[in-house]
Amino acid sequence: MSAKQLWLIALGLVVALLLWGGAERLSRGSDTVTGGLVLPRLAPGAVDTIRVVKGRDSLVVAKQSPTAWTVNGHRAAPDAVNDLLRALHDSVAPELVAQDSGSFARLNVDSATGRWLRVTGGGKPLLRLIVGARGSEYGSAYVRLPGDAHVYLWRGRLASLADRTADDWRDKRITGLAPDSIALIDVERGKDHYSLRRAGKRWTLAGGGAGARAPDSGAVARLLEKYRSVSATGFASQPQADSARAMRPARRVSLRDARGVVLVALVFDSTASGFWVRGTGGAAAGEAGTVYRMNAWDVDGLTPTRGALVPNKK
Repeated sequence: MSAKQLWLIALGLVVALLLWGGAERLSRGSDTVTGGLVLPRLAPGAVDTIRVVKGRDSLVVAKQSPTAWTVNGHRAAPDAVNDLLRALHDSVAPELVAQDSGSFARLNVDSATGRWLRVTGGGKPLLRLIVGARGSEYGSAYVRLPGDAHVYLWRGRLASLADRTADDWRDKRITGLAPDSIALIDVERGKDHYSLRRAGKRWTLAGGGAGARAPDSGAVARLLEKYRSVSATGFASQPQADSARAMRPARRVSLRDARGVVLVALVFDSTASGFWVRGTGGAAAGEAGTVYRMNAWDVDGLTPTRGALVPNKK
């Protein structure tokens, strides 16, 4: 046998080994071949319900109006739905990582361990997707279409958004008032009780046994800005909310407009790590019946001491 024949045989063996190795890797789902996963592009207006189910835990996001949604009956954050719908397309081409059911449990895309994402609109299913374990790359996850043996690696925000709890979906805004709409701020901090009142462009500070006087204008401006956007860090559980309602509030605040109409009234119940906050009046007092959690320093900013509003003596 000539050297040329031996070289051709060796070359054939190398090619065969390469083909066998590639097929073996593909069968184990260890390749990074771009797969054929294409999800429908969903517009917010076409969607009316989003369900995320994992085992016995589930959350339902339901449309109440073109701009309002609820999650498990509570007010949902304004941009939560748009964030999820964008995440369904915020990815490079998904990579095929497995194509047999033997990989489902390992990648958490089986019916028992996967997070089932179901989107419907007009009573019709628009999307069904199983989101599994986090992938090998930061921010990635394994996904599969129900009834399909192919598993894909998905990069983007989908994994973190599918992991959100019902509280993560909820609207944490408590109130938001334009400074010009506020004409009276009444604050109670234990025995300290004072009022800030606006007349035209001037404010007066009264309370604590002293007559009305001009407060520090900078401190008043900072206080008004804090009420432009007031948000919670979380929510009380039902037992915590029941306990908070039974407590005597540590602080109170009410804000009124120039006609004397209550814009918002809040009470603050002190805890070891912050405050429970709930609205007691006004159209801008957050979700009715909700008890919010706030940090102590944020509550201090909303209910400063009277001394913090008094001008420094020169």
